[in-house]
Amino acid sequence: MQFHLVVPGLAWPTAAFGKLPAAPPLTALPVLLGHASHAWRPAVALETWLAGEFGLNGGHTPYAHLRRLGEATNTPKDVHWLCCDPVHLHFSRDRLLLADASSLAITRAEADILMTGINETFADIGRFEAPTADRWYVALPDEPKPFFHPIADVSGRPVQLFMPEGDEVARWARLSNELEVWLYNHPVNAARQEAGQRTINGVWLWGAGPRDAPAHTPASHIQADQPFARGLARHAGIEVQAADRYREQPGTTLAIVDSLQRPALHMDSAAWLAAIEELDTNWFAPLLAALKAKQISKLRISAPGDKHFLHIEVSASGLWKFWRKPRPLDTLLASAPAPNPQNP
Repeated sequence: MQFHLVVPGLAWPTAAFGKLPAAPPLTALPVLLGHASHAWRPAVALETWLAGEFGLNGGHTPYAHLRRLGEATNTPKDVHWLCCDPVHLHFSRDRLLLADASSLAITRAEADILMTGINETFADIGRFEAPTADRWYVALPDEPKPFFHPIADVSGRPVQLFMPEGDEVARWARLSNELEVWLYNHPVNAARQEAGQRTINGVWLWGAGPRDAPAHTPASHIQADQPFARGLARHAGIEVQAADRYREQPGTTLAIVDSLQRPALHMDSAAWLAAIEELDTNWFAPLLAALKAKQISKLRISAPGDKHFLHIEVSASGLWKFWRKPRPLDTLLASAPAPNPQNP
């Protein structure tokens, strides 16, 4: 039995943001790292990497369809989905930058008000919906033709480098501009500005692709709470379990645990330290015990991110090497190569 744990945000970017202010009192992870081999690979977004694991490597991976399939609410059939995620656009010097919804703290009430207004104003485009306050979609009768860059590639970077490409670009650029104007003038944003919050002054359209793209499952069992991962599993025809703790199961397991992702993205060291302590209790400790008991033959830990991709492997057969000392996580992270300036 092999277990593959995917933990985006595990590789706290020390080279860019400095050492963590305090070393978390972990017990299991340092032991695993002391017996592990590791490799630093080029940066890759979680969604892009996951799509590849499920056999979707084309330029038109249907991210919107798959993410919508993983939401808690029912997914209407016979429509084409496009992510229409709320963002904050702002200028830094002469560059227009995008901040995604993870920094906006949009409330459910705000999202509902905006969805009602958008559907009334843009009913000729499609049906807009927000299964969660910070993940928006539009259901369309036909698949959009342009290539849209994923929002993970654009967040924090100059927007002009990631404009849509291909056919019918002007149509979608016009819709994006009209939505920006509508949002800018909405009372919800006037209230947010009055309260000192960032406004929801734009959307990022992305994720179009053929909804019938074939996929295969990379493991016998999938544990995930992240909607894109859940949608991938459902698209591949496999039942999804919650990613709340390690579960002993026959065969192979792929578990995606994203509790470190947002704290790492926003450099929130306090939240990151609290989340990794919980990971040590619910995941690393039982995985270490399972390796020692030979219930797992190999543990792989993957940490995709926008600075590096960290890959770790631990074999049950190697745990007998008693002279191997625990390796603190911050020591491993300090070995990360400097990010490529071409891909900040």
